Amino acid sequence: MKLWLILASGLLLAACADISERLQSPRPLVKPPASVSEAEAIARDLARRGRWSEGQRYLDAAALSFGNDPALVAARERLAEDWLAEERIFEDRILVGDAENLRNKVQLLEKLSMAQPDDLVITSRRIFWKEKLAGKVEPLTQCAETHVMTTPQLAKRCFEIASWLPADAGIEARLTKVDEELRTIESVAAERRRAKEARERQARSRVLMDNAKAAIDAHDYRQALDTLDEVSKLQPNNAEVAGLREEALSMISPQIEALIKLGDHLYLDEQLEAAVATWQAALTLKPQDEDIVARIERAKTVLSKLETLRRRQNGSVPPGE
Repeated sequence: MKLWLILASGLLLAACADISERLQSPRPLVKPPASVSEAEAIARDLARRGRWSEGQRYLDAAALSFGNDPALVAARERLAEDWLAEERIFEDRILVGDAENLRNKVQLLEKLSMAQPDDLVITSRRIFWKEKLAGKVEPLTQCAETHVMTTPQLAKRCFEIASWLPADAGIEARLTKVDEELRTIESVAAERRRAKEARERQARSRVLMDNAKAAIDAHDYRQALDTLDEVSKLQPNNAEVAGLREEALSMISPQIEALIKLGDHLYLDEQLEAAVATWQAALTLKPQDEDIVARIERAKTVLSKLETLRRRQNGSVPPGE
């Protein structure tokens, strides 16, 4: 048994030594990059896929081909700095996750303590985990300060938990500064969103205006009016809309009046179904017009009464109905 342990320890030490040697002494690349920029691009691609160490080793190996090229040295330094920043984000995300779990645990233990105030085990657990959580106020404050400009969402999570914890005046002052910076960032972000939305509305309005003009040219005045209504929702103060709407209405109004008069004539001539169809055509040009709707409803009522009378005469409807 002891011999097995000795052999295993020897193998483990040999493996560690081999790994250490490979990390410290890069081997020449089988296919060296054509340039320093290509070497950095390959290393960056490895880093984007989360393989930061491989990317760094690749640049170390590329140095065997390019020597102490200043551009390659700078690329290695940039990659190392970016990894340190990325590593800090990972570590602080772990910190936030742990702190959030602790806060949830403390909140649940406080509820248990309220329900069972005489239970000393619950009380001691609550005190222990609350002290553990309180010990994270400094790293959480540092997290908020570090990421407030670069990763504000992470900084906000750190700030919210740190603000929940009891702290001295120094921590409070630092958190107040972070809060002010976060509010400024959120205000700027909101302004950028509003500006972006305004640009998008303006671009959409231009397209709709072109569509409305094309519809007027094609004598599709109803489509033009509907499109202009959409523009009005996006840009209520668009002065051009009023002029185009007036133009479309001036062209469509005679058509609507002609259809209404034709429907009236058909109605008086007792051609009720044709009158309804004609008024419905007018309604498509002027949707929800109360006068047109009233005409259609009146004609449909007459048609319904005539149909009931016809069925009664044929004996299909009882006299009482």
